[in-house]
Amino acid sequence: MSVVTEPEFLDWKQHPITGAFFKALFNDREYLKEMLVGGTDDDSNVRGRIAAVSMILTLDYEGLMESLRESR
Repeated sequence: MSVVTEPEFLDWKQHPITGAFFKALFNDREYLKEMLVGGTDDDSNVRGRIAAVSMILTLDYEGLMESLRESR
């Protein structure tokens, strides 16, 4: 596996396609939050999806490297 450098990660985070992807994730998270407020029969699934999307949206270089070390 090749190592991602911090400048490469920052370039990726600033790329327009990445920005569009993150905007879509942000919108999905907001929709899921609205589902919780409105009531759903599957709260645990929705909460899990919100948590997963939030982890992706807040991912930084150090977090990425830590996750890669844990998976080895």
